[in-house]
Amino acid sequence: MAEILEAKERIEDLLFIAKHLIEILEQENAALVEGRNSVVGDLVDQKTKLSRAYEIRVLGMDQPDQDYSKVEPALIEELKTLSSRLQELVVINERELKINIEVGKRYMDVVAESVKAATPNAGTYGAQGTSEREEHNRKSKTASFAIDENL
Repeated sequence: MAEILEAKERIEDLLFIAKHLIEILEQENAALVEGRNSVVGDLVDQKTKLSRAYEIRVLGMDQPDQDYSKVEPALIEELKTLSSRLQELVVINERELKINIEVGKRYMDVVAESVKAATPNAGTYGAQGTSEREEHNRKSKTASFAIDENL
């Protein structure tokens, strides 16, 4: 059976986890804004593990045997401050992730439409004995696009 954490230990664990989670979210949010997707990918595993650990500790705070009256008020205040900062960062993280997903989706839509427009069909023969395909090759109508490095 898992050992039940005492109230002070639980608060200290939450403080430790929250500090590291804040650090990860700050790095990830900066990377999302700057378009450094490789950094975001590298942080996913750490963020997931810390988030789960934080959630487990928070859920454990509702245990009826936990007495927080003997915990130093300074620790409680620090936890409240860190929790507030964590909530702010989660909101920013959610917004930035949605923006990046939407940008990626739109980019892929533009590329797909460009490819569709540039692909000639089988064509039919006209009065001069030429096909639409040959005409297409002479008047290449391929779409051009530029890639913004910020995507």
